[in-house]
Amino acid sequence: MPAPTKLSEDKGEFFRDINAARYPSYPLQPAVNAILKTNEDFACNEVDIFTCASAMGNLLRFVRGVDKEFRIIVEVIGSTAFFLRRENSPIETIPNVRGYGHTFPEASTTWEHGVKGSETHQRMVQYTFSGLTCVVRVEVDGYLSNLPLRRDQHVAGGDTGVDEQLISALQGSAVTPHKPQGAKRGLSIQSGGQEVPQSALFDLKTRSFRRKDTDILDEELPRLWVRQIPTFILGFHEYGVFNDVRVQYVREDVERWEKANEDSLRRFASLLHTLIDFAIGHPDGRFEVVHEEGKSAIDLRDLDQDVGHVLPEELKDRWVTGSTAAAKSINSDRKLSAEASDSSEKKTDLLISWESSSEEDFTACSSTCGYCGHCGK
Repeated sequence: MPAPTKLSEDKGEFFRDINAARYPSYPLQPAVNAILKTNEDFACNEVDIFTCASAMGNLLRFVRGVDKEFRIIVEVIGSTAFFLRRENSPIETIPNVRGYGHTFPEASTTWEHGVKGSETHQRMVQYTFSGLTCVVRVEVDGYLSNLPLRRDQHVAGGDTGVDEQLISALQGSAVTPHKPQGAKRGLSIQSGGQEVPQSALFDLKTRSFRRKDTDILDEELPRLWVRQIPTFILGFHEYGVFNDVRVQYVREDVERWEKANEDSLRRFASLLHTLIDFAIGHPDGRFEVVHEEGKSAIDLRDLDQDVGHVLPEELKDRWVTGSTAAAKSINSDRKLSAEASDSSEKKTDLLISWESSSEEDFTACSSTCGYCGHCGK
């Protein structure tokens, strides 16, 4: 196999939220439209949370004590709570981009016929957590067509055991500076291609060869848990030359992480239930979740009237069709918390802390029961 080509560092501008940049009016609308077009009989009323992996990741980081600021709009439509990430601007870019986190994926993956020229691949993942049916929009780096993979497939140098489809694409690749495109008028929906199983998806990261002795996978497991991606590809480079690419099947690692972080996941479950209940009890059915760096709690704030809704009216009506009453609790056995109800009537900012954030007790729950909220009762 020829020696890998030396890649150029990332150049250009990259949007912080590609979905908001491309469709700022309703960033979640393309995902909803795609689901309804793919499956006209999709049971909208059975979905408790509709969100993106970024919003879920921010909330999970918060309960794990990671101090990173974020803003999320929560809005109830029918029996579903939509969680929409909110940046300072839809076209906000990531400052000081360095490394090969964009050029390596661009050089080592290809867009199939019919989707060439695309800027991102978004996938909807559905799973149940703490009794909540969650639909999560996930950006996926690619998929492997030669599964099943071995548990931990590691190749260094020119060993031909590495996934050749991935590495051979690096040979002779030319990568041009990235020029992101902003929003276009209207929303066009096209059908095509074929379904790719979740088991074939991979997440791809790059690191300097100086970090070979660092447990990179351990740092990424919370992300992989939220996204439910089973394969992790890690490319180590030496000044842009990727001689060490590791393909790891990480489903068991994710499961071990889940069991080892049961305390954090109990708090995560409690937070999700609290935010949903607060939205249901709020007169407007929506509010903003804000975490500021340096604070140990999150604020729940009323939204200004000029802040748009998460979906256009006609799509909201379509989503509600067949659902139970919009004011009904998303789970019949879950009651509206008194704290959320009282605070929403006052129309003031609410500071949430773990001491008083929820009526449900998750302290005795674990992954075995799915963080049901009833084990401690």
